[in-house]
Amino acid sequence: MEIGRTIKELRQRRGVTQEELSAALRVSVQTVSRWENGVNAPDLSMLPQLAVYFGVTTDHLLGLERSETMAKLIKTTETFELNSRQEAEEMVLKFKGEKFPLLKEHRIYAEGDKTILEVTKEFNSELDSMKFN
Repeated sequence: MEIGRTIKELRQRRGVTQEELSAALRVSVQTVSRWENGVNAPDLSMLPQLAVYFGVTTDHLLGLERSETMAKLIKTTETFELNSRQEAEEMVLKFKGEKFPLLKEHRIYAEGDKTILEVTKEFNSELDSMKFN
């Protein structure tokens, strides 16, 4: 099983023993050994815990790497109709405070009695290296 090899590589790269990993995950050492040797696979409910422990995605654990043919969202442009410029500026501040997706540019303009906010957000191409808590 591929996941067992991945767990073993991640564990060794982190420099922890099977005993330390088993204690952190509250499973037996034999369970970790069986995973790594391909005898068993972790229970589905264990995948998020393993991903958090190693700082990877569950896709990475399962060997579901992005292929060159997969579509990837890189950038979006959104338009909001608001009641005031102040409301638009507050919204921009909110977007600036978010880590993901990253606000790249914005434009505020009037259209009749409405205020229009146009924002361009970029989705980090380094998503695979991001840590999610």
